Amino acid sequence: MKSNKNRSYSVLLSLTLAILGSVVHLANSQSIVLKSKFETGSKIYSSPVVTSNDEVVIGGHNKYVYFLSKEGTLISSYKTKGWIHASPEILPNGWVVIGSYDKHLYFFNAEGQLMKSYKPGGKIFSKVLPIGNEKIAFATNKVGLMILNVIDSSKVFFKPKRLSHTDLSIDNEGNILLGSLDKHLYKVNQNGQAILNYKTKGWVLHSKPTLLNNGIVIQGSYDKSLHYLDANYQPLYHFKTNGRIHGNPLVMNDSIIVVGSFDGSVYFLNQRGEKQFSFETKGKVVASPVMLSNGIIVVASYDNWVYFLNDRAELLAKFQTGGNLFSTPAVLSDDTVVVPSNDGFIYYLELKL
Repeated sequence: MKSNKNRSYSVLLSLTLAILGSVVHLANSQSIVLKSKFETGSKIYSSPVVTSNDEVVIGGHNKYVYFLSKEGTLISSYKTKGWIHASPEILPNGWVVIGSYDKHLYFFNAEGQLMKSYKPGGKIFSKVLPIGNEKIAFATNKVGLMILNVIDSSKVFFKPKRLSHTDLSIDNEGNILLGSLDKHLYKVNQNGQAILNYKTKGWVLHSKPTLLNNGIVIQGSYDKSLHYLDANYQPLYHFKTNGRIHGNPLVMNDSIIVVGSFDGSVYFLNQRGEKQFSFETKGKVVASPVMLSNGIIVVASYDNWVYFLNDRAELLAKFQTGGNLFSTPAVLSDDTVVVPSNDGFIYYLELKL
């Protein structure tokens, strides 16, 4: 009897692997092709960045930085001395920079060769923000926000009451927008002075301040709301979900805003914070939604699934990984979707229409 169970399990496992290795079909004839997958053997909390030639760079909880080809094969890797939860960024000169829990910033050339490192003081959680050709901005748990001149090493600081874990934005005047665990959204000039601030009722953790074309700033918060602010950081509207907002809002071509929530839903909102459509997954939506060139929205959920939605939040197709999805997917120039999963794999997916 035991051997029959083992045989049944083997058949089921073989069928599962066969499905994952080929095409996943839905009843509406949409399908997703698994083009390849790369094994890191590690959980991934960093989100990938795509270079100009479609190479993918990402950090792992196993302390490694990976450079992958557009086919999903390893080009090079580098082991730091700390977990990597920050996402990489591409600088104007083509170099890639990423922060680590070992309190260093690492600078690589386009081939993945380490060019230099810099120790600013403190663990680095946030993605680096390039400011022109000479400056970068980022946050650590010790010094707060640092604006570093990479040419002469001069630096400016702004320290909120609690650490900043958010991605940073820059407005048209060169001011830096950042959130903090002190529940505030700040506008800081390049001299390190806070010009404006707005207080939410929860941590501003990871969610990036996002500027709309009409000057409105939108900010997600752990108070479960997406806040809409005018240019003076006065509240205009807010949309309340039933869960924390961790990821960045996505602004579609028609100005519809797409944002995920820990309540498991993805919301499509207009510029007044009114819900137009929504789609419910079966797990927290921690990652940010991304968009393909044809307007299809890709959502990664903690229920292990990647969802492909149209602009009315209707399901087109979905793909199951073997672990929960924290990291935001990346999109290559041919609309291949790169999905890091906490099953230790990075999946390269193609939606067949």
